[in-house]
Amino acid sequence: MSSRTRPAIVIVSHFCPFPVLHGNGRRLVALLGWLRDNGYHVTYVLQPSDVDQRLGIPLLAAAVDRLRIVPSPFESAPFRRMIKRVGHRVAKTFLRRVMWSEAADISKGHPRPSPIKCSGTGDVTGDRHIDRWCWPDTCATVRRIARRLQPVAVIAEYALLSKCFGELPASTLKVIDTCEVFFRNRERFEVEGLTAPFVCSPESEKEALGRADLLIGIQQNETRALSELFPSKRVITVGHSYTQVGERVRSPSEGVVLYVGSSNPFNTHGLRQFLTHAWPQILSQVPRARLRVVGSCPPIEDVDSQGVVYVGRVSDGHLRNEYRTAHVVINPQVAGTGLKIKCVEALTAGCAIVMNEAGADGLEEGAGRAFLLARGWQEFAQHVVQVLTDDVLRRKLELEAIQLADRLFSMEATFAELRQALADATGH
Repeated sequence: MSSRTRPAIVIVSHFCPFPVLHGNGRRLVALLGWLRDNGYHVTYVLQPSDVDQRLGIPLLAAAVDRLRIVPSPFESAPFRRMIKRVGHRVAKTFLRRVMWSEAADISKGHPRPSPIKCSGTGDVTGDRHIDRWCWPDTCATVRRIARRLQPVAVIAEYALLSKCFGELPASTLKVIDTCEVFFRNRERFEVEGLTAPFVCSPESEKEALGRADLLIGIQQNETRALSELFPSKRVITVGHSYTQVGERVRSPSEGVVLYVGSSNPFNTHGLRQFLTHAWPQILSQVPRARLRVVGSCPPIEDVDSQGVVYVGRVSDGHLRNEYRTAHVVINPQVAGTGLKIKCVEALTAGCAIVMNEAGADGLEEGAGRAFLLARGWQEFAQHVVQVLTDDVLRRKLELEAIQLADRLFSMEATFAELRQALADATGH
């Protein structure tokens, strides 16, 4: 099917999901793949507030049909003109499928991210208003593309850029893939020792969410909260689909406790708490235990690191092997929102998992069967010791984890409601 006959979808986002280093990026890559596999022509509008590495841009360009990058309003006009010249040369070599909007800062082959603290453009009053995230040029770019392509839907990743819905025609389905619902249970951010980023005021978030025709929750608890706030809107759930990693090894690496996490403050805080309050107890009962920290989560200072190995970032293949061979997987996160992608991955890999209530948000039906839920650090340590010393319990958890993952996170289950919503929008 040619691009002219395929229904168009426009995705607008403040981040590039490549290289895949974080859970939100992994989920977005799965969504992009599903849309293209199901016959949609995907245009991606990137407002580069957060770009991890220059290699991410060509990877993103290859994953969509058209990539449009919005120029930063924080650079001077002469600088932007210079970057535009550089940008065209790089585009000819590496990004033939990229469609540049005005100018992009790719002096080293990628847009230069604007710091989050400088995201406000000054056209919106109130430091905490969510619309300060959305650049005026982003709105103009989305409007021009929608006028030309007449897309079935414009999907905003998070509610941060929903201001761009302002001048879209009524026939275009306006969708917010919330990823995280910040207003829900604000007390979860009020945790001792945790300095969490303040994204926006609850009032402005609700205003932004109200612009959508269709709201997407990442898990059932957030979908329920959205439905209660907007009873007249259509609200669906689109979680995360993770590829099966292959059969687990018959005998896991004895004593290996696996933690997978990026460097965000929720992860580092949770790991620090685990190392302080649970790890010493685990080592006292299982001296052979080893903790492998995989991902960009940095070494935790001022805590006993006995038996701890910081592996760092790894390839997808290496990560799959870590899951296949781990004795037990942990998620010690005690705060945060959304769906914990690391838990989805571990369940799909058939791992025995121990997590806190924050990690189990939206997964409660599996507590006690597909994973062990801890309500304190002493219980957390006890659960880890149980899995390390009881093979019967471990195998039971592994089997239940796979069954839960098949039910919740298969490709068909993940995208069933979105498939129907887009079919309704196209009349098919």
